Amino acid sequence: MSDYATFKESIAEWANREDWSDALLSSFVSMAEQKFNSELRVDRMLQMDSGVAYTRCVQLPDDWLQMQLVKTANPNAADGYLPLRYKSNDEFFNLTDCWAYGYYTIVGRSIYFGGAPDATNGIGFIISYYGEVPVFSDTQDSWIYTKYPNMYLFGALMHVGLHAVGEETTALGLKALCEDMILKLNNDHLRAKASGSRLTRSRVRSFG
Repeated sequence: MSDYATFKESIAEWANREDWSDALLSSFVSMAEQKFNSELRVDRMLQMDSGVAYTRCVQLPDDWLQMQLVKTANPNAADGYLPLRYKSNDEFFNLTDCWAYGYYTIVGRSIYFGGAPDATNGIGFIISYYGEVPVFSDTQDSWIYTKYPNMYLFGALMHVGLHAVGEETTALGLKALCEDMILKLNNDHLRAKASGSRLTRSRVRSFG
């Protein structure tokens, strides 16, 4: 049993519309999740996937939203995997196999690896990516609701405001509140990723 039913009840209470159907309330939750998938990028969304590529490309995971790190097997790398750098499609496909090694690009829902393909042994790869947020349901909880209940509520209620006639101004206010929280969490995540780094100061050259 999850908190899904309780969350839908709170949406109805905030909207003062206990007469709304369960399907309508569920749609507000789903629309909030769509917004989170589009805009939220935090550590709890990071997923790992690995496999072996026998051709130039493989399909990305079904829940993939955005890449964080791509590595392919290389015996000369410290951990056995060499980090790859992204190149745009036009740059990547204009390179020969030799020059394309060490790079990757993404086309649609597929990732392409540079270098000559190995149809016999394949090339091992590991990707770290931002995956979709959990689909809140009667059988599955959501860490967004657990960790950031206000953001989830504002995200759902902004769509409530858009649904109700004459509540457009309220919807815009709730949208701003939700997006402010998303922006803060995204910025906190970026700062946290570098929080263990040593501070480097640029050297000031003196003349004279």
